[in-house]
Amino acid sequence: MQASSQAAAVKANPLTHELQHERLLRGPERSGKRYALGLPWESFARAWSLAEDRLARLEQQLLSSDLRHSWICRADFKEVSALVALEGETVAMEDLVLVDAQSLPSRPSAAWIKAKALLSLRRQIGRAGPAKTLTVEGLLALEQRLTEILDEGEESDGSMEGDRTEDGRRTASMDRLQRWLDVVGELESTPAVPAAAMALRVWQRIKPLNRYGTEIGLLLAPLLLWHWGKTKGMTVCLAAGLQETRRHLDSATPLDAWIRQFCEAVQVAANAGLDEHHSIARGRARLVELLTRHGAGSRLPHLAWLFLNYPALSTRFIKRRLELTAQGSNWLLQELIAEDVVREITGKPKNRVYSLAS
Repeated sequence: MQASSQAAAVKANPLTHELQHERLLRGPERSGKRYALGLPWESFARAWSLAEDRLARLEQQLLSSDLRHSWICRADFKEVSALVALEGETVAMEDLVLVDAQSLPSRPSAAWIKAKALLSLRRQIGRAGPAKTLTVEGLLALEQRLTEILDEGEESDGSMEGDRTEDGRRTASMDRLQRWLDVVGELESTPAVPAAAMALRVWQRIKPLNRYGTEIGLLLAPLLLWHWGKTKGMTVCLAAGLQETRRHLDSATPLDAWIRQFCEAVQVAANAGLDEHHSIARGRARLVELLTRHGAGSRLPHLAWLFLNYPALSTRFIKRRLELTAQGSNWLLQELIAEDVVREITGKPKNRVYSLAS
């Protein structure tokens, strides 16, 4: 009788239900414990340890840094660029900056529109944080926001049948989202990094959202690290880490390999985040030195702020934001280049792009 009640408890567990075919779950080992996760810890222990170490270093660095805001601004662009690339599209970093400035071409590509939507979504997640995002309504709001931007300008058929169909999809999606949130709840006692990896795996398998679930899932996994206290107030660039390690998290991959690849991506992302902070700090130091020697009333302080907060700036963007002529923006840029504060990264005769010198 006791064995049957224990079996029923395990069966009712949301995580067990979603991962039961992994054959890595075992029954309760003591009274009051609903399940035990029998993960092959040794197969991903090193990758997990390195990811934990790098994350801790990055978090410590950002918590005490007055460049935290600049780092987050740049991270948003880098993560969105990686998300678009993982879907087989390409949007140059300087074009992402233009997207953010509402300076879209007359006929923007699908990749441009997606980049604009994902940038808005990542920022929304960062502002709302885990408490507001990790609810059924919060997750549905993410899908709605992404859909509104991507479908901007498209006409609805306006039919009642279409409304009923949409209502049915929303109800089914709400049920799947609650299932996923139940799994997240069951992972509370599991270490944060492998827990986030498993939560993302379950997300991909049950596909809780009707549209854009892959992109939203990759944005939510780092948010879970924040939710479980591994990071505070920021989301690591998981997609950028996956792009750098050339990984594509496929739910058909064995669970131990999946978690190892996830940990490796987190480690690479955190390392890149540390390098980015050091680069911004060096650039800021050179800018401060230059500005202390420069007279008041110049536009240089405004341009310096732009270079700290954006990973790449085109001449077009600089002219637009600082309301300068081509000659005026070129004069400021040449002064920064001469002082080895910024560098050109395109080598084109026109529409040149610049970034902080590393």
